[in-house]
Amino acid sequence: MASAVPSSDIRINARLSGADAARFQELLSRSGLPASDLLRDALREYHAAHVRPQRDSVALLAGYIGSGEGPEDLSVRYKDYLTEALEEKIPLMVQEPHDPR
Repeated sequence: MASAVPSSDIRINARLSGADAARFQELLSRSGLPASDLLRDALREYHAAHVRPQRDSVALLAGYIGSGEGPEDLSVRYKDYLTEALEEKIPLMVQEPHDPR
């Protein structure tokens, strides 16, 4: 079982060979950065390109909240309005046909 490492401090050992090692050496010489800084920059670029930021659910709903139409007291009497709408679609009580006599 692996021991937990604090997320603020992770040590990485990587073995690069062939073309990957040549690319890394080229980037080190061109950038003049230490290997750790180069890897940090590469990780940040990769993260920015591949991980979508999570969107705040309140921000997503901001355009919809308060934009609907309806009675002013809907938030207080929503059960009454729902009951009325359902009664129109599905009668809650069985009714006998009206005899015109």
